[in-house]
Amino acid sequence: MPPSQPPKAAYYIPFNTGHDDLIHDVCYDFYGKRIVTCSSDQRLKIFDLNDDGEWIQSESWKAHDGSISKVIWAHPEHGHIIASCSNDRTVRIWEEQEFEPKSSARRWKRQAVITLDVAIHDISFAPVHRGLKIASISPAGIVYIHEAQEPQDPSIWMLQEQISILRNQPPRETEVSFVVEYCPSRWGGEQLAVGAMDTVRIYRQKSNNKYKATEELLGHNNLVRSIAWAPTMGRSYHLIATACKDGHVRIFKLTDTRPHSVTQAKPRRRGGEDEEDNDDFEDGIGGYKVELIANFADHGKDVWRVKWNSTGTILMSAGDDGKIRLWKASLNGEFRCMSEISSR
Repeated sequence: MPPSQPPKAAYYIPFNTGHDDLIHDVCYDFYGKRIVTCSSDQRLKIFDLNDDGEWIQSESWKAHDGSISKVIWAHPEHGHIIASCSNDRTVRIWEEQEFEPKSSARRWKRQAVITLDVAIHDISFAPVHRGLKIASISPAGIVYIHEAQEPQDPSIWMLQEQISILRNQPPRETEVSFVVEYCPSRWGGEQLAVGAMDTVRIYRQKSNNKYKATEELLGHNNLVRSIAWAPTMGRSYHLIATACKDGHVRIFKLTDTRPHSVTQAKPRRRGGEDEEDNDDFEDGIGGYKVELIANFADHGKDVWRVKWNSTGTILMSAGDDGKIRLWKASLNGEFRCMSEISSR
C-alpha cells in the first residue's frame, strides 16, 4: 500500500520530564489529565495538566531496582492505582495517598510487589468489569495472570493462571519482543492478545478457567513491538492493531463466526445485575474470522507503539522515523492517515 499524504499537525507541546536516562513508556490516565512516565533511571514521574495547558510534575520517586519497561493506570473505579514492571523481575502496584502533599515523595505508596522468576516486558490491566486483574509477560514466553483478592484492596494479589506461549525459548543473544493486551469488550469471555517474537495469537479463557490459544494474526515479518485491541463501542466485530519492526502498522478485523441467534442472546440476570459473559464462546464452538484490513508502511522504519482512542475509531502509531501518525476509517471502512506529527 503506497504511503499516503496526510495533513501536518498544527502543533505539539514539548516538556522536559527530568529523567536521567531513556524513557520507555508514557501513559495517560482515564481522563487524559495526568501522565505517568518510566525510564531506565528506575524512576516513575507523575505530571498533571494545569489550566494553562502545561504539564507540571507532581511526583517523582525511585520505583524499581532496574530499568522500568512499562507503566499503566488502572480504571478509576478501582481508585488511583498504577502498575509498573521492570528488569528487576517484579511488577509493582502503587496507590495514590490523596491526603499527602504533592512532591512529598509520600503521595504514591507501594501497595504490592509481585515477584517473578524473570524480567517482565509488558503488563496489561483487565477491563474494569473483569475485576482488578493484571496480565504480565516475560521473555521466557510465559504470561502470568494475577488478581487482587479484593477489588478495592490492591495490597494482596493471587496468581490465577500461568500460560506458556513458547515451545522453545529464543537464544540469549537474540533480540526479543513480548507484549500482552486484554480484550476491552464485555462480550465473548475473557481474552488476551499475546505477541511473542513475530507471532500474535488470541488466548481465550475456557469453561475450565484455562486459557487456550485460538486464532493467529498472520503476516508479521519481524518482531511485534505493540498490540492495541480497540474498544468495540457497539461494533459487531473486533479491531486489533499491531506495530512491527518490519516498519508496518497492521489492522485486523475479527468477526464472530457463531450463528446470529447465539451472539445476540438476551443477557441473563444474576444477583440483580446483568450477567456479562452470557455469550462466552463454548468449548469447541465458534471463533473469529480474522481479516487483515489495513497494512501501512508509511513509517518506513521500526514501529514501536500503536494505541486506539477511547472509542476505538482513531489509531495512533509511533515509529523510528520520529513521527506519530493518526489513522481513521472513512465511510467505506478503509483506514487512511488523517494527521502526521513530527517530533523533529
